[in-house]
Amino acid sequence: MKQNIFFTADHHFGHANIIKFSERPFESLEHMNEELIKRWNEKIEKEDTVYHLGDFSLGKPDFTKETLDRLNGNIHLIKGNHEGAALTYPKRFASIRDYHELRIDEAENSNGKQKIILFHYSLRTWNGSHRGTWQLYGHSHGTLPDDEWH
Repeated sequence: MKQNIFFTADHHFGHANIIKFSERPFESLEHMNEELIKRWNEKIEKEDTVYHLGDFSLGKPDFTKETLDRLNGNIHLIKGNHEGAALTYPKRFASIRDYHELRIDEAENSNGKQKIILFHYSLRTWNGSHRGTWQLYGHSHGTLPDDEWH
């Protein structure tokens, strides 16, 4: 079976107020947590790679460990501003970094690769931004204005 690579951010497991702040369509915190776990595992297989771009959980350490143990995939954590609980269980992550530069196979590019910068926060410019390098980020919850510069 082919291994897939996924990118995600800002699950905020265990964070009741994110339902209101981000207008998430959940009736309760438990409903949100269970639905996010269900959707994750429907899409991600055990051998898949997941890059989580921060703000994994605002729950307590035991809750966060239990949540991580229920999720499929080899998870690489790019640290956000709400990682206190997640960092108490480092062995569940394939890696933990502040920032990461990744190259993935991309047949449409002349060199067969695509460079991607992974960071929790949006950057105005980044390594390779003028040469086709992508940047993936979280944190802003869809609130950044469009940037006509790019």
